[in-house]
Amino acid sequence: MANHYIKFYPVENGDTTLITLSDQTTILIDCKLRASAEDEKDKEKYDVKRDLLESIKKRDNNPFIDVFILTHPDQDHCLGFSKNFYCGDPSKYKKENRDNEEIIVDELWATSILFDVVTNDDAKALKKEAERRRKLWDQDSSEKDKPGNRICMIGYNGDEKFENVEAYVPGNTIIEINNKVQTNFEFFVHSPFKKTLITATSEKDKNYSSIVLQARFKINANDDDFATFFLFGGDADHYSWKEVLDKSKAHNNEDKLKWDIFLSPHHCSWTYFNDVPYDEKEENKTPKKSSLDILDYKVGKGKIVASSKVISKHDKNPPHWEAKQQYLKKLDSSDNFIELAKCPSEDEPKPVIFKITPQGPVKDDSKKQGSSVASAGGSLGAVKSKGEYGSETV
Repeated sequence: MANHYIKFYPVENGDTTLITLSDQTTILIDCKLRASAEDEKDKEKYDVKRDLLESIKKRDNNPFIDVFILTHPDQDHCLGFSKNFYCGDPSKYKKENRDNEEIIVDELWATSILFDVVTNDDAKALKKEAERRRKLWDQDSSEKDKPGNRICMIGYNGDEKFENVEAYVPGNTIIEINNKVQTNFEFFVHSPFKKTLITATSEKDKNYSSIVLQARFKINANDDDFATFFLFGGDADHYSWKEVLDKSKAHNNEDKLKWDIFLSPHHCSWTYFNDVPYDEKEENKTPKKSSLDILDYKVGKGKIVASSKVISKHDKNPPHWEAKQQYLKKLDSSDNFIELAKCPSEDEPKPVIFKITPQGPVKDDSKKQGSSVASAGGSLGAVKSKGEYGSETV
């Protein structure tokens, strides 16, 4: 029986996380693809693109991922997108694109801020691609639901939920991934909240408009319980996480805060715990109770992943040394705090892979994930899930 996997790539201050489900569905959360480390002397810069190509599927000999989730359009969350991912009509994907190993994104997930606040070139490319896909929905084109044209918006479009484009808002559970209903996996949407997207009008606002999701994994479709919970939220700060906590309590959704794996927000930044700069005010040095409380939803031993450069006492935030100390206080062992920049060594970091087992996530160092991924094609029909909060606006 096939397993689910979560792979965290070492990209210093940035995020690149690949979920591979047991049916080989692939979900990439953010990307930071720097120049490939083809020179073996440059072992500190892991070749993420090469590993991705070995880990994902092909259709008609063209590499593709089922879903790309952009938590927010900062450059360290979308670097290299325009160069490494195909943008445009998928029917026009040619030999040149294949020779360049451009990856097709069957379904793109983003928030409305992508249409409003973008400054870097990769975010602009993503915006253009999202607008192309959104136009197909606005026109009710027969092409809108084909792989490479699909789009799903997370959160609101101004005051209202997106009307024409498929969309999910806080309180929704997502069971449909790239037009295929999953029976042993789902996402729960925590944020961004409506008011955040409405007021996010500048570059500095992008972090607190980050998508926050809980990924929930089962081993078998008929299992009563989930085997693993993975909680992540881009660069969401302590204000956003407090609202996530408050809403979860108010709607009896505290189980949606559980985590076996927690991706430390903003690359182990102090912004998860309090305001920055850390030394500017004495009150900034005290972690917010809400941030600490979320860490108490740990399941079992729990594992916290820092997708950052090596954490040093002398570096400015992010990452932040004191943030690491706060995380360590919540863990049973320092071994469960995972610095990607130091795995397995600082001189030659490699991806950290977790296999989802009945006992929870187990670090898998035995093989290079991706070798067993076969070529795949079609998808099942669509089934919608109901929102956990019903029609209530949040």
